[in-house]
Amino acid sequence: MSGNKVLELKDVNKSFGSKHVINNLSLSLNKGEILSIIGPSGAGKTTLMRIIAGLEKADSGHFFHYGQEFDPAMRENHLVGMVFQDYNLFPNLTVEQNITLAPIMVNKLDQKKAADLATQVMQQLEISGLAKSYPYQLSGGQKQRVAIARALLMKPEILCYDEPTSALDPSLVNKVKKIFFDLKKKGVTQIVITHDHDFGKAVADKILDVKAAGNFEK
Repeated sequence: MSGNKVLELKDVNKSFGSKHVINNLSLSLNKGEILSIIGPSGAGKTTLMRIIAGLEKADSGHFFHYGQEFDPAMRENHLVGMVFQDYNLFPNLTVEQNITLAPIMVNKLDQKKAADLATQVMQQLEISGLAKSYPYQLSGGQKQRVAIARALLMKPEILCYDEPTSALDPSLVNKVKKIFFDLKKKGVTQIVITHDHDFGKAVADKILDVKAAGNFEK
């Protein structure tokens, strides 16, 4: 196995009952690359992302991080961060509290340190003025940037997005592209699943085109 790949999958399979959704899939990503997984609903895109993020278990296959094999479901160093389609923000917490909760609770980060890091990330994503706001006060684009900030504060090497443009007005899509490219410059590897072919192709270094369940084409 190559030692310069931040992520490498080999012969990954996943079935649900008699439905084979991922069939002997192999792929690799270098640091800072963006992979777009494009295709229709029900073809296995989200399942693949959940497997990479350790939220779903593959039936078989091998996973490598810089050449070292690992099990995504067992990894504890937050290699992968997830930005969910519905954002999963806590409605009773402010933006700042949503962003700092996991670093404080999971990583045992000091509250002041977490707040300082959150301020930096919010500035980067242009949401500094929303720190004391609650999710119900935010637009879809603002919620998305809060979700990205929350994921980034866990310092993942790979950031995964589930349909990042689905709830956005067309005018906001270019802002999302800018976020992708800014993170790429910082060396963050990104994986995006989308049914929007134009967006997926515009941001990607590599494309995985899912024609139907189990049929992934590079």
